[in-house]
Amino acid sequence: MVSAIKAPGIPATFEPVDWNPPGLPTDGDEIMARLVDPAQRGELYPLYHQLRRVAPVYRNRPELFHGAYAFTGFAETDIIFKNPRVVNDPQVVDEAFTHGDGTFTSVMRNVMLWQHPEPHQRVRTLVKSAFTPRAMARWRPIAEQVANELCDRMEVDDHAELVDQYNYELPFNVIAKILGIPDDDFPIIRQLAWDFARAGEKSVTPEVSARGDAAARAFMEYFAELAEERRRAPADDLLSSLLEAEAEGTRLSHTELIANCILLLQAGHETTQDLLGNAQVALFRHPDQLALLTERPELMKNAVEEFLRYDASVQINHRVVLDGMTSGPAEIPPGGMVYIFLGAVNRDPARFADPDRLDVTRDVTHHLAFSFGAYYCIGAALARTEISVGIETLLARFPHLRPGTGSFEWRNTLQLRGPQRVDVTW
Repeated sequence: MVSAIKAPGIPATFEPVDWNPPGLPTDGDEIMARLVDPAQRGELYPLYHQLRRVAPVYRNRPELFHGAYAFTGFAETDIIFKNPRVVNDPQVVDEAFTHGDGTFTSVMRNVMLWQHPEPHQRVRTLVKSAFTPRAMARWRPIAEQVANELCDRMEVDDHAELVDQYNYELPFNVIAKILGIPDDDFPIIRQLAWDFARAGEKSVTPEVSARGDAAARAFMEYFAELAEERRRAPADDLLSSLLEAEAEGTRLSHTELIANCILLLQAGHETTQDLLGNAQVALFRHPDQLALLTERPELMKNAVEEFLRYDASVQINHRVVLDGMTSGPAEIPPGGMVYIFLGAVNRDPARFADPDRLDVTRDVTHHLAFSFGAYYCIGAALARTEISVGIETLLARFPHLRPGTGSFEWRNTLQLRGPQRVDVTW
């Protein structure tokens, strides 16, 4: 377990949600102000729906989301993701993550997500070989072993708190094992990972920022030492694969290697923790779907896509429009920043019928939970594997799984969405 700085969560219940409640604001600025304020937010998706109705492409005030254009519609977002001139740009790091002594920010500048298109594609090509379907076949047994070990620990009681005991531990242990981190180092790395992730939120306290910078420094030292060990004695792990990866005569530089090891560790567990929690909350709020999936585990592959569509963990993607573009009535200038609200996009009723209903049999042929195009999530296959294994194992081991109380807590974050506490019994 980590020594965690946890802000108060947002209380919620497992009762059916009114997705179109009365009294929603009709002014875009008011809607955005409620979205970013945990004290006013309540359920997230009614605000998304209202913003889409008011303005599918909305220009924020300069002091809110940097004056960026907010997108909530599927069709408009699909066009953006397919446009090679709408990119993840390093300037977004300086806009969103500049705080503390700069160590955390420096790491973020060097991960492939925030590189200009050409270096991004070069690094992506080198890294993606570790995430092929063939590689996933190697990693799935690891996920199954970890999931069952966690269930063994929980089984001694008749209750559990899923977020800390299962959702966080499963993807963390899997990605740590895949990277080649020795088991004895897990407690140290787990704490660093927690502190680093908290520094990536939109607003952080000085204490959280300082811990994030310290974690970044410790990560750089740790992965530099581990990489040196793997150069001397390669192993059957992801770090060794990254050291050996070569495309068109190039390899990862030392800085790229270290930064992207940190990225893969963080993205490989933090977001999947939330995906697992979001799936569990969705099933508890739709007991008919929980019963159906428990009885028919062969639906799991399709159910995973519906979980991703229904409530993604990554809620916001940032992009910079290099050449400018027109989207509906909005004229976005060259260099203009856009914020894509992925949760809203994947519940656009113009794309998905009855979008607020979870349906594990739904034909989800194309959702945008992992983005799309050049920046499609490189770890999507691993995330799908972990969600599939995580939910399937949980339901197989505890077929009478149900909420332990009538309520739970959402994290008060917006960039990443997931429950902070889910008590269950069986």
